[in-house]
Amino acid sequence: ASMFAAIAERYEQAAYLILAAIVFDMLDGTVAKLTNSVSEFGKQLDSLADLVSFGVAPAILIYMAYLHEERIAGSAVGRTGAMFAIVFVMCGWLRLARFNVYQSKMRDSFVGLPIPAAGGTVATFVLFTRHFSMTVAFWILGPLTLALAYLMVSNVRYPKDRLKSVVMAPRNAFRMLALFAVAIGIIHYGFTHSPAIVLFPLAAAYVLFGIAEDMVKRLHKKTAPDTPQPEEDGEPESLPRKTGESL
Repeated sequence: ASMFAAIAERYEQAAYLILAAIVFDMLDGTVAKLTNSVSEFGKQLDSLADLVSFGVAPAILIYMAYLHEERIAGSAVGRTGAMFAIVFVMCGWLRLARFNVYQSKMRDSFVGLPIPAAGGTVATFVLFTRHFSMTVAFWILGPLTLALAYLMVSNVRYPKDRLKSVVMAPRNAFRMLALFAVAIGIIHYGFTHSPAIVLFPLAAAYVLFGIAEDMVKRLHKKTAPDTPQPEEDGEPESLPRKTGESL
């Protein structure tokens, strides 16, 4: 539905349909557990649905919304714009395959930007720019698309169940309460005027959180003191000998 809407140049509708797909993607696992219908078939079907909803649909949306006119005009941007959309889809495909094979049992973090977050960032970006009638230059759109594609196949970690433990930790109760109060005020203000005002900043904050946390970890490793190694006297340790064994 989102792809058909994008082709028909109903870009806001196409973006909101991608966001609706994110909601359903969050619910399908819960429904499967409640109905006791968890299976390998469902796992593979979920990945195929994710590839279409958060890989192909956002790629078509961003191509039709920003690159279609350039293609019609025959500019260099129009001729190369499709490559960015294709790279986005391929990286999403690789990210889902890697997750299914190596990371499906990891509960603490996602390795690489989850494809729903990447697709949602594209959708909210379209809503944000069209709400403010912003003309997006290709030199902004191209790096954004490639950056999201790279993050999907990178080793940057994004919080999964770890985020729940941080939020629910008793020692963080007052801090989280204050943050939630501020967040509720901002969200209320945004949704009073238009959801497009707050959705893209929220999506961008999630994307940047993983990058910032990864950079902090790298800096911490560089500044951490080296672990002292035990000194060796240059003589090999004597091997234990059986009782009565001759030298």
